[in-house]
Amino acid sequence: MSKKLQVIILIVLSLLITVTITACSTTSWKAKSRLNNPTQIEVHENYLYFLDTYSTIKIYDRGTIYDLTSWLPEGFRKENTIMDFAVVNPSKIAALTGSSLYLIDVQKKEIKKIFSDKDNFTSMDLDQKGNIYLISAKQVLRITPEGEKSLLFAFENLPSDQRQEDAYFSRIFVGKNDHLFVELHKRIPFSNIVFELDGRGNITDTYDLRKIIEKSFSTTSAARILDYQDFSLFIVDTRGKLYKYRPGTGSLRKLFDVALGDFHYWRVIDLVKISDDFDEYVLLVTDSDTGNFTRVWKLLKDGTPVGNFISTEVTRD
Repeated sequence: MSKKLQVIILIVLSLLITVTITACSTTSWKAKSRLNNPTQIEVHENYLYFLDTYSTIKIYDRGTIYDLTSWLPEGFRKENTIMDFAVVNPSKIAALTGSSLYLIDVQKKEIKKIFSDKDNFTSMDLDQKGNIYLISAKQVLRITPEGEKSLLFAFENLPSDQRQEDAYFSRIFVGKNDHLFVELHKRIPFSNIVFELDGRGNITDTYDLRKIIEKSFSTTSAARILDYQDFSLFIVDTRGKLYKYRPGTGSLRKLFDVALGDFHYWRVIDLVKISDDFDEYVLLVTDSDTGNFTRVWKLLKDGTPVGNFISTEVTRD
Protein backbone atom coordinates (compact mmCIF):
# COMPACT_ATOMS: atom_id res chain seq x y z
CA MET A 1 0.00 0.00 0.00
CA SER A 2 1.44 3.37 -1.03
CA LYS A 3 2.03 6.11 1.52
CA LYS A 4 -0.34 8.37 -0.41
CA LEU A 5 -3.17 5.84 -0.06
CA GLN A 6 -2.39 5.38 3.63
CA VAL A 7 -2.65 9.13 4.16
CA ILE A 8 -6.00 9.24 2.35
CA ILE A 9 -7.34 6.36 4.48
CA LEU A 10 -6.21 8.08 7.69
CA ILE A 11 -7.89 11.32 6.65
CA VAL A 12 -11.16 9.53 5.85
CA LEU A 13 -11.06 7.66 9.17
CA SER A 14 -10.41 10.85 11.10
CA LEU A 15 -13.36 12.52 9.39
CA LEU A 16 -15.62 9.58 10.23
CA ILE A 17 -14.54 9.72 13.86
CA THR A 18 -15.19 13.50 13.97
CA VAL A 19 -18.65 13.08 12.49
CA THR A 20 -19.46 10.31 14.98
CA ILE A 21 -18.32 12.38 17.97
CA THR A 22 -20.26 15.42 16.74
CA ALA A 23 -23.42 13.37 16.27
CA CYS A 24 -23.12 11.89 19.75
CA SER A 25 -22.51 15.28 21.33
CA THR A 26 -25.65 16.75 19.78
CA THR A 27 -27.96 13.92 20.83
CA SER A 28 -26.59 12.75 24.17
CA TRP A 29 -28.28 15.58 26.06
CA LYS A 30 -31.77 14.53 25.00
CA ALA A 31 -33.39 11.13 25.42
CA LYS A 32 -36.07 9.76 23.13
CA SER A 33 -39.38 9.70 24.99
CA ARG A 34 -43.16 10.04 24.76
CA LEU A 35 -45.70 12.54 26.05
CA ASN A 36 -47.73 11.34 29.01
CA ASN A 37 -49.91 14.10 30.40
CA PRO A 38 -48.63 17.54 29.28
CA THR A 39 -49.84 20.62 31.14
CA GLN A 40 -47.98 23.42 29.37
CA ILE A 41 -46.78 24.07 25.82
CA GLU A 42 -44.30 26.66 24.52
CA VAL A 43 -42.78 27.33 21.10
CA HIS A 44 -39.25 28.52 20.33
CA GLU A 45 -37.63 28.65 16.89
CA ASN A 46 -40.36 26.38 15.45
CA TYR A 47 -39.82 23.70 18.11
CA LEU A 48 -42.57 22.73 20.54
CA TYR A 49 -41.69 22.34 24.22
CA PHE A 50 -43.91 20.61 26.79
CA LEU A 51 -44.07 20.42 30.57
CA ASP A 52 -45.05 16.80 31.10
CA THR A 53 -46.62 15.59 34.37
CA TYR A 54 -45.12 18.60 36.19
CA SER A 55 -41.74 16.88 36.31
CA THR A 56 -40.03 16.81 32.90
CA ILE A 57 -39.56 19.21 30.00
CA LYS A 58 -39.74 17.65 26.55
CA ILE A 59 -39.27 18.83 22.98
CA TYR A 60 -41.03 17.83 19.77
CA ASP A 61 -38.41 17.59 17.04
CA ARG A 62 -39.45 16.48 13.54
CA GLY A 63 -41.95 13.88 14.63
CA THR A 64 -40.12 12.63 17.74
CA ILE A 65 -40.49 13.53 21.42
CA TYR A 66 -37.25 13.94 23.40
CA ASP A 67 -36.87 14.35 27.16
CA LEU A 68 -34.53 17.28 27.86
CA THR A 69 -34.39 16.77 31.63
CA SER A 70 -34.09 13.01 32.13
CA TRP A 71 -30.66 13.60 33.66
CA LEU A 72 -31.96 15.78 36.53
CA PRO A 73 -30.90 14.43 39.95
CA GLU A 74 -33.42 12.12 41.60
CA GLY A 75 -33.35 14.30 44.71
CA PHE A 76 -34.44 17.33 42.71
CA ARG A 77 -37.32 15.39 41.17
CA LYS A 78 -38.56 14.16 44.55
CA GLU A 79 -38.36 17.54 46.26
CA ASN A 80 -39.60 19.82 43.46
CA THR A 81 -42.59 20.19 41.16
CA ILE A 82 -42.10 22.30 38.04
CA MET A 83 -45.04 24.73 37.98
CA ASP A 84 -44.07 26.76 34.92
CA PHE A 85 -41.19 27.16 32.46
CA ALA A 86 -39.89 29.43 29.70
CA VAL A 87 -37.41 28.75 26.90
CA VAL A 88 -34.51 31.20 27.17
CA ASN A 89 -32.69 29.78 24.15
CA PRO A 90 -32.44 26.32 22.56
CA SER A 91 -30.06 25.10 25.28
CA LYS A 92 -31.35 26.92 28.36
CA ILE A 93 -34.70 26.73 30.12
CA ALA A 94 -35.96 28.68 33.12
CA ALA A 95 -38.07 26.52 35.43
CA LEU A 96 -40.24 27.66 38.34
CA THR A 97 -40.75 25.27 41.26
CA GLY A 98 -42.88 27.39 43.55
CA SER A 99 -40.52 29.35 45.77
CA SER A 100 -37.43 28.87 43.59
CA LEU A 101 -36.38 29.68 40.03
CA TYR A 102 -33.83 27.48 38.26
CA LEU A 103 -31.85 27.83 35.04
CA ILE A 104 -31.42 24.49 33.31
CA ASP A 105 -28.66 24.06 30.72
CA VAL A 106 -29.87 20.98 28.87
CA GLN A 107 -26.72 20.56 26.75
CA LYS A 108 -24.24 20.89 29.62
CA LYS A 109 -26.61 18.97 31.92
CA GLU A 110 -26.35 21.65 34.59
CA ILE A 111 -29.01 23.12 36.85
CA LYS A 112 -28.53 26.31 38.83
CA LYS A 113 -30.81 28.02 41.34
CA ILE A 114 -30.92 31.71 40.39
CA PHE A 115 -33.62 32.91 42.78
CA SER A 116 -35.40 31.77 45.93
CA ASP A 117 -37.96 33.40 48.20
CA LYS A 118 -40.33 32.55 51.05
CA ASP A 119 -43.31 33.36 48.81
CA ASN A 120 -44.85 30.76 46.54
CA PHE A 121 -44.82 31.80 42.88
CA THR A 122 -47.31 30.24 40.48
CA SER A 123 -46.64 31.82 37.07
CA MET A 124 -43.73 33.25 35.07
CA ASP A 125 -42.87 34.71 31.70
CA LEU A 126 -39.84 36.02 29.84
CA ASP A 127 -39.34 39.21 27.84
CA GLN A 128 -37.07 39.81 24.84
CA LYS A 129 -34.37 41.36 27.03
CA GLY A 130 -34.05 38.21 29.12
CA ASN A 131 -35.91 39.55 32.17
CA ILE A 132 -38.01 36.96 33.98
CA TYR A 133 -41.29 37.96 35.62
CA LEU A 134 -42.67 35.99 38.55
CA ILE A 135 -46.08 36.27 40.13
CA SER A 136 -47.22 35.28 43.61
CA ALA A 137 -50.60 35.85 45.23
CA LYS A 138 -49.80 39.46 46.13
CA GLN A 139 -46.80 40.64 44.11
CA VAL A 140 -45.05 40.75 40.72
CA LEU A 141 -41.26 40.48 40.64
CA ARG A 142 -38.76 41.13 37.87
CA ILE A 143 -35.51 39.13 37.77
CA THR A 144 -32.82 40.52 35.45
CA PRO A 145 -30.45 38.25 33.47
CA GLU A 146 -27.84 39.16 36.11
CA GLY A 147 -30.09 37.83 38.87
CA GLU A 148 -31.12 41.18 40.36
CA LYS A 149 -34.61 41.22 41.92
CA SER A 150 -37.04 44.13 42.00
CA LEU A 151 -40.67 44.51 43.02
CA LEU A 152 -42.57 45.70 39.93
CA PHE A 153 -46.15 45.61 41.20
CA ALA A 154 -47.89 44.77 44.46
CA PHE A 155 -51.44 44.02 45.56
CA GLU A 156 -51.50 47.39 47.33
CA ASN A 157 -51.03 49.11 43.93
CA LEU A 158 -54.45 47.89 42.76
CA PRO A 159 -57.41 50.27 42.69
CA SER A 160 -59.19 50.21 46.05
CA ASP A 161 -62.32 48.53 44.61
CA GLN A 162 -60.22 45.56 43.44
CA ARG A 163 -58.34 44.87 46.69
CA GLN A 164 -60.63 42.18 48.08
CA GLU A 165 -59.10 40.21 50.90
CA ASP A 166 -59.52 36.86 49.17
CA ALA A 167 -58.43 38.08 45.70
CA TYR A 168 -55.02 37.06 44.38
CA PHE A 169 -52.80 37.26 41.30
CA SER A 170 -52.98 34.07 39.25
CA ARG A 171 -51.22 34.45 35.85
CA ILE A 172 -48.73 36.75 34.14
CA PHE A 173 -47.88 37.21 30.45
CA VAL A 174 -45.47 39.48 28.61
CA GLY A 175 -47.08 41.51 25.82
CA LYS A 176 -45.75 43.84 23.15
CA ASN A 177 -43.27 46.59 24.11
CA ASP A 178 -42.60 44.63 27.32
CA HIS A 179 -46.04 45.41 28.67
CA LEU A 180 -47.34 42.86 31.15
CA PHE A 181 -50.78 41.33 31.56
CA VAL A 182 -51.47 40.36 35.16
CA GLU A 183 -54.58 38.33 35.96
CA LEU A 184 -56.36 38.92 39.26
CA HIS A 185 -58.68 36.18 40.45
CA LYS A 186 -61.68 37.30 42.50
CA ARG A 187 -63.94 34.92 44.39
CA ILE A 188 -66.82 37.33 45.11
CA PRO A 189 -68.10 37.72 42.50
CA PHE A 190 -66.25 34.84 40.82
CA SER A 191 -64.34 36.53 38.01
CA ASN A 192 -60.92 37.31 36.55
CA ILE A 193 -59.74 40.87 35.93
CA VAL A 194 -56.66 41.55 33.80
CA PHE A 195 -54.42 44.57 34.39
CA GLU A 196 -52.07 45.77 31.69
CA LEU A 197 -48.84 47.21 33.11
CA ASP A 198 -46.10 49.19 31.42
CA GLY A 199 -42.39 48.57 32.02
CA ARG A 200 -42.46 50.68 35.21
CA GLY A 201 -45.37 48.77 36.73
CA ASN A 202 -48.02 51.41 36.08
CA ILE A 203 -51.55 50.26 35.17
CA THR A 204 -52.33 51.34 31.61
CA ASP A 205 -55.58 49.43 31.08
CA THR A 206 -58.01 47.01 32.74
CA TYR A 207 -59.98 44.15 31.17
CA ASP A 208 -62.93 42.33 32.74
CA LEU A 209 -62.91 39.00 30.87
CA ARG A 210 -66.50 38.11 31.73
CA LYS A 211 -67.82 41.45 30.43
CA ILE A 212 -65.71 41.27 27.26
CA ILE A 213 -67.26 37.92 26.31
CA GLU A 214 -70.75 38.90 27.44
CA LYS A 215 -70.71 42.01 25.25
CA SER A 216 -70.15 40.02 22.04
CA PHE A 217 -71.74 36.63 22.76
CA SER A 218 -74.33 37.28 25.48
CA THR A 219 -72.87 34.65 27.81
CA THR A 220 -71.91 35.17 31.43
CA SER A 221 -69.39 32.35 31.96
CA ALA A 222 -66.29 33.04 34.01
CA ALA A 223 -63.11 33.12 31.93
CA ARG A 224 -59.33 33.20 32.29
CA ILE A 225 -56.27 33.98 30.16
CA LEU A 226 -54.39 31.16 28.47
CA ASP A 227 -51.69 33.22 26.79
CA TYR A 228 -50.67 36.42 25.04
CA GLN A 229 -49.57 35.93 21.44
CA ASP A 230 -49.95 37.69 18.12
CA PHE A 231 -50.87 40.98 19.90
CA SER A 232 -53.87 39.19 21.41
CA LEU A 233 -55.11 37.71 24.65
CA PHE A 234 -56.34 34.14 24.32
CA ILE A 235 -59.21 33.52 26.70
CA VAL A 236 -61.03 30.33 27.65
CA ASP A 237 -64.31 30.25 29.54
CA THR A 238 -65.65 27.60 31.91
CA ARG A 239 -67.63 26.00 29.07
CA GLY A 240 -64.46 25.28 27.09
CA LYS A 241 -64.89 27.98 24.45
CA LEU A 242 -61.70 29.64 23.25
CA TYR A 243 -61.55 33.31 22.23
CA LYS A 244 -58.97 35.62 20.70
CA TYR A 245 -59.19 39.19 21.98
CA ARG A 246 -57.16 42.11 20.62
CA PRO A 247 -56.82 44.80 23.32
CA GLY A 248 -55.81 47.44 20.77
CA THR A 249 -59.00 47.16 18.71
CA GLY A 250 -61.40 45.54 21.17
CA SER A 251 -62.25 42.78 18.66
CA LEU A 252 -63.21 39.35 19.99
CA ARG A 253 -63.30 36.18 17.90
CA LYS A 254 -64.35 32.67 18.94
CA LEU A 255 -61.73 30.12 17.88
CA PHE A 256 -62.79 26.85 19.40
CA ASP A 257 -66.15 25.40 20.44
CA VAL A 258 -66.56 21.72 19.65
CA ALA A 259 -67.79 18.54 21.34
CA LEU A 260 -65.88 15.33 20.73
CA GLY A 261 -68.29 12.43 20.47
CA ASP A 262 -71.63 12.18 22.25
CA PHE A 263 -70.49 11.62 25.82
CA HIS A 264 -67.98 14.26 26.84
CA TYR A 265 -66.42 17.60 26.03
CA TRP A 266 -62.84 18.81 25.87
CA ARG A 267 -61.54 22.13 27.13
CA VAL A 268 -58.37 23.96 26.13
CA ILE A 269 -55.74 24.35 28.85
CA ASP A 270 -52.88 25.89 26.82
CA LEU A 271 -51.94 26.84 23.27
CA VAL A 272 -49.18 28.22 21.03
CA LYS A 273 -49.27 29.74 17.57
CA ILE A 274 -47.09 27.77 15.15
CA SER A 275 -47.72 29.47 11.82
CA ASP A 276 -48.08 33.15 10.98
CA ASP A 277 -48.70 32.35 7.33
CA PHE A 278 -51.56 29.93 7.97
CA ASP A 279 -52.76 31.23 11.37
CA GLU A 280 -52.53 27.77 12.97
CA TYR A 281 -52.26 26.79 16.61
CA VAL A 282 -51.34 23.76 18.68
CA LEU A 283 -53.69 23.17 21.62
CA LEU A 284 -53.50 21.17 24.80
CA VAL A 285 -57.00 19.90 25.47
CA THR A 286 -58.17 17.92 28.47
CA ASP A 287 -61.21 15.81 29.24
CA SER A 288 -63.61 18.15 31.02
CA ASP A 289 -65.36 15.21 32.71
CA THR A 290 -62.36 14.26 34.82
CA GLY A 291 -59.45 16.49 33.78
CA ASN A 292 -57.19 13.43 33.71
CA PHE A 293 -56.77 12.96 29.98
CA THR A 294 -54.78 15.37 27.83
CA ARG A 295 -54.35 15.42 24.07
CA VAL A 296 -52.44 17.61 21.65
CA TRP A 297 -54.57 19.02 18.86
CA LYS A 298 -53.86 21.31 15.95
CA LEU A 299 -56.33 24.11 15.19
CA LEU A 300 -56.54 25.16 11.55
CA LYS A 301 -57.28 28.69 10.36
CA ASP A 302 -60.94 27.89 9.68
CA GLY A 303 -61.41 26.65 13.25
CA THR A 304 -61.24 22.94 12.41
CA PRO A 305 -59.46 20.91 15.11
CA VAL A 306 -57.12 18.10 14.07
CA GLY A 307 -57.25 15.54 16.87
CA ASN A 308 -54.22 13.66 18.18
CA PHE A 309 -51.72 15.91 16.35
CA ILE A 310 -49.06 14.51 18.70
CA SER A 311 -49.93 11.29 20.50
CA THR A 312 -49.90 11.05 24.28
CA GLU A 313 -49.73 7.98 26.51
CA VAL A 314 -52.83 8.95 28.46
CA THR A 315 -55.68 9.32 25.97
CA ARG A 316 -59.39 8.74 25.78
CA ASP A 317 -61.23 7.57 22.69
